[in-house]
Amino acid sequence: MTGAESPRIKVLVVDDSRLTRMSIKTTLKVAPQAIEWIGEAEEGHQAIEMVKELKPDVVLMDIGMPIMDGVRATQALKRQFPAVKVVMLTSHEEEEHVLDAFSSGANSYCLKETPPEMLVHVILSTAHGACWIDPKIARIVMNQLQPSDRVNLQPSPANPDESIGTILLTEREVDVLKLITEGLNNAEISEKLCISMNTVKTHLKNIFQKLEVEDRTSAALKALRERIV
Repeated sequence: MTGAESPRIKVLVVDDSRLTRMSIKTTLKVAPQAIEWIGEAEEGHQAIEMVKELKPDVVLMDIGMPIMDGVRATQALKRQFPAVKVVMLTSHEEEEHVLDAFSSGANSYCLKETPPEMLVHVILSTAHGACWIDPKIARIVMNQLQPSDRVNLQPSPANPDESIGTILLTEREVDVLKLITEGLNNAEISEKLCISMNTVKTHLKNIFQKLEVEDRTSAALKALRERIV
C-alpha cells in the first residue's frame, strides 16, 4: 500500500486577455508537477469572489486589467486571504507598473514572457514559501532608487561577520539571503549550503529581524534595493 499523494497546488489565473489565459491554462495542464488549474477570472473583483469560492493556493495575477487592476486586487486579496500566494504576472516593463506591483504585497513577480517551464518553477517555489523576482524587474526597481537610498551592506573584507552601516549580517546570512532572492525554498537552501533545515530557519529569523521585515519577499526586495546581494 502506497502512502497518500501530496495535495495538488491549486492555481487561479487572473488576466483580461483570453489568449493569455488559454496559454497559461495549457502550460499548467501539461505540467508534470502537482499543479491543478482550477479557474480563471478577467478582472480583480471577479478574482476575489473566485478566491472565496475556489480557495486556490496560488493566484497568477495580471497587472493591467479593467474595473479592478492587479495591484488593487492583490492588496485586497492579501487583506482578506493572507495565506493565498500571489504571483504578479505582467507584460509591462515600464517602471511605473513595476513599482506599483512592488507595493501590492505579491509574493513573486515575473514577466509574461517567462518560459513555461520557468513559470511552473515559480508557481511551485511560491506555493512552498519562496519568492521569485524576475531579474528584469529587479533591475528596474534598483534603477529607480536614488544613490542616497542605496546602502552597501556587503560584509567588509576586514571583518566578514559585519557589514557597513548599522545592520550586521554574517557571511552565511548573506548567502541565505542571496538564495532567497533566487527563489529557493528552505529545503533547497538547506541542500545548497549543506546546512540543516533548523539552521536555515534560524538564519531566516535573524535576517528578518536585522532587515526589519516580516517575510521573504520583503527581505528579497530589500536585499536587491540596498544591494546586499
